[in-house]
Amino acid sequence: MRKSTVAKSKRSAAEAYKSIDEHEKEELIKAYLPLVKRVVHRLSGRLPKDVDVKEMLNSGIIGLVDALEKYDPRHETNFSTYAQFRIRGAILDSFRSQDWLPRSLRFKSHKLELAYQRVEQKLGRPATDEEVAKELGVHVDELQNMLSEVGSIVMLSFEELGFGHGEERFQPDEMVASKGGDPLNRLLTGEKISLIARALDRLPEKERLVISLYFYEELNLKEIGEILGVTESRASQIRSRALIRLKNYLKNAM
Repeated sequence: MRKSTVAKSKRSAAEAYKSIDEHEKEELIKAYLPLVKRVVHRLSGRLPKDVDVKEMLNSGIIGLVDALEKYDPRHETNFSTYAQFRIRGAILDSFRSQDWLPRSLRFKSHKLELAYQRVEQKLGRPATDEEVAKELGVHVDELQNMLSEVGSIVMLSFEELGFGHGEERFQPDEMVASKGGDPLNRLLTGEKISLIARALDRLPEKERLVISLYFYEELNLKEIGEILGVTESRASQIRSRALIRLKNYLKNAM
């Protein structure tokens, strides 16, 4: 069977998921396991090294089943795109429910966000490391270490703003496609895309480049560091700083 025919067959089965028997449902879930594994692989590379990949896979399967049960071809034009959102969301929801990040790290992230917000509101422009370090009463080296430490939690905290899961919040084409024919969803999605675009435009050039390379080009921090001529740790700091600025802007805008 040709690849396009297989894809069409899977899509048709997904549309009819509620009406097929348990054996057919199980076979369909197996057919989409490679999609779950791809999402897990991409996410695991962006999270702390001690995450349980097997647990991520289990949560991802729960997300896949949720996608199959809720998929509506009248509104969702592409099942695979829609399913990826649900799979990724289920994995991240699982992490949050287990409170897997240390409270000290959450506190540190919150402290950084408030410091950047205070300084930038006062100055009316992006704050430098020196200015934020002064606000916190620490040396610049200590600030940069904090930025490295909070990378994962800053990424995941975007979930609280309702801007999708993981990297798709920076993929406007996919976001629009996934919302299909529902006028209200298209309107809300368009507003989110506009907000994100304005937030990205406010970033300093290097931070905007890092976000683009990381989310659009899907390069890892080591590869981004090589492009910028900096260490992987430095690239991580730049990404964290950019995400903190983005989060603060989006929170204020909403």
